[in-house]
Parts: sequence; structure tokens; C-alpha cells
Amino acid sequence: MPFEDLLPFLEEEIEDADEVLWKVTPLFAEWLSSPTNPLFTSGILTSSSTVLELGCGISPLNAFAMAQRISHYVLSDQDYVQKLVAQNLSANSMPVRKPKSKAKPLQTGDVLFRPLDWEQDEVTPSLAAPAASFDLVLATDCVFNYALVEPFVQTCVDVCALRRREVDDGGDGAACLCVIAQQLRNDEVFRLWLSAFMDKFNVWRVKGELLGALERDGFVVHVGVLRDTT
Repeated sequence: MPFEDLLPFLEEEIEDADEVLWKVTPLFAEWLSSPTNPLFTSGILTSSSTVLELGCGISPLNAFAMAQRISHYVLSDQDYVQKLVAQNLSANSMPVRKPKSKAKPLQTGDVLFRPLDWEQDEVTPSLAAPAASFDLVLATDCVFNYALVEPFVQTCVDVCALRRREVDDGGDGAACLCVIAQQLRNDEVFRLWLSAFMDKFNVWRVKGELLGALERDGFVVHVGVLRDTT
């Protein structure tokens, strides 16, 4: 399904990084699981989709919210959180098959954990296996200091570029979307992130009336599509 089908759910494309401020809450997972979530009603995500979450921490909450509606959900973060992610998956009635080595992912049904350090690791198609790329990459509350901005944005670029290369090689699929939700801690960090993100992506904000309780809590969700490099 082309990205244009999502546009009716978005505000005007953002042109100025000084325009937007936000506050995030745990209701993001509830929004993802809503039957009226525009990512699903627009056809961007389907039962065959593969989704990557960046900086998941120890919580698989977003994965639980989406796993039953898509094909594969990949949680990612630094390797040290892997054990706690496994424990939390198990505690929520999703038995985990433990890997024989650190190099192999934890897997539970359609939810996997794969280590990904934004500064150290290369993004390759193996991150999406058994798919070759992702339909969507999401992150919640990941950018809260200056040092994280550049590696985070570059990782978003690298992940979305997997789909572009797959299509260039003759594969099918629409552009990989980047969906970001954040909590306002520092105006300058936010503006730095948004400016850097807009350098690489065309950026929109999901319309407030579609966010329900999220809007009442000051939650803002941004959608990015990787810019053409030609």
C-alpha cells in the first residue's frame, strides 16, 4: 500500500523544526493496538508486515500491542538488556526460546529481540530476517540528550535504506516508514533531533484527533519517509 494512503491521517508536512513540542506517555502501545490505528486502516501495516523497534529497553509493550496483527516484530537495543527482555516476555505468557549463543536472537512466536547498538553495529538485512527489510521502524522516547541525536537518526536512515535497496534490486514493497514518539525533556534536544531528522526524511505529524487519549496527554507522533538521495 503506498504511503499516500496514509496522508489523510497526517497534518501538513513539517518545514520548521521550531514548530512542534510534545509529551509522551505509555498510552502509545494502546494507540498502536487500536482497531482504528491509521497505520493499519490505511493499509501501511498488514498481517504480512515486519516492524522494527529501536531502543526498546526492557519493555516489550509495543510488541505485545502489535504482534498479533503483523508477521514479525523485532525488538532491538543494546545487548545488555536482552536477558531482561526475555524475562518480561516470559512473564507475559510469551515463552522464550533461549539462543545457544549471544549472536542468535531471542525469539517468541512473532516477536524477536536482536542486539543493535546505534554507534557500533552495522544495519544489515539479517536484522529483518526472515524478511529482507522492514515495513516500519518505530521508536518511543529514544532521544533525550544531544549525544543520541546523530546515531539515532543515522540508524533510522540505515534501516529505511534496507527497503530502498531491496526495491532497487527488484523486490516489492512500499517505502519503510519511520514512526517516532517522544517526551519533551529539553526543547533544544528536540529541535536538534527534528532538524537532523528533517535533513534525511520528509516529516509529518499524525493529526491530534486520531490520537485519542494520547492527544489529551500531550502525545505527538511523527512519521518520516526517507528522502531521495538522487
